[in-house]
Amino acid sequence: MQLATKFAPSREACGLASQAGFGHAELWTDEATLGAWREVVEVVSRFPLDYALHFPNRKLAEPLAVSGAVELYRALGCRAMVIHQPQFDRYGDALLRREPGLRLAIENHDLSPTAFDDWARNSPGLTLDVEHLWLYTLADAPLDVLLDVVRRFLERHVAKLRHVHLPGYVPGWATHRPMYCSREMVYGLFSLLDEFGFQGQIVSEVNNEYQTLNELRMDVLLHEAWAARYRRTSA
Repeated sequence: MQLATKFAPSREACGLASQAGFGHAELWTDEATLGAWREVVEVVSRFPLDYALHFPNRKLAEPLAVSGAVELYRALGCRAMVIHQPQFDRYGDALLRREPGLRLAIENHDLSPTAFDDWARNSPGLTLDVEHLWLYTLADAPLDVLLDVVRRFLERHVAKLRHVHLPGYVPGWATHRPMYCSREMVYGLFSLLDEFGFQGQIVSEVNNEYQTLNELRMDVLLHEAWAARYRRTSA
């Protein structure tokens, strides 16, 4: 289980994440980032962080999208590449032809319960976005319902789960807030993922306004407090 933050790659963002105590990060990318992948590697490899990538969400020039994404993934030794369903449908085959060992992890979004089950069953690799599940699929159902759905998901699909997005969502509040804003939910998810032996990144996916040293540090401290009390598996 690897606590991570998410940001667009820059020296400043990497420095903040490291200073806050994160050891892992998911890099947001766009066409410009992929086109400058060598420069990105030069900057982010200077920091003691392990990386995953988020493939761009918009339609791109395919040769650039494929080659830049794969080269960046290889150069940083990434363990997963998060990708949305439309981009997987468009670019997935080309990405895998270029790098057959690529660990693509398709993210759930605004899916109905039936579509969520189909996504989990049919995707070759998964990114579970807990906020999307609670907000869209479960329509802000009670927390015990969310935890029960995640447990059943893990029982069936943990072998394909490569990545987790876990902002501190609370029904009725804004999205992409820090983990500490929803301590009870986050502790419940930490414990479930620990119980099932998940070893990928768990990402505090927050808006730019929360990407400050104090806010980032609060989430690291939250994870440390949980680990001191509840962790079952070894780090």
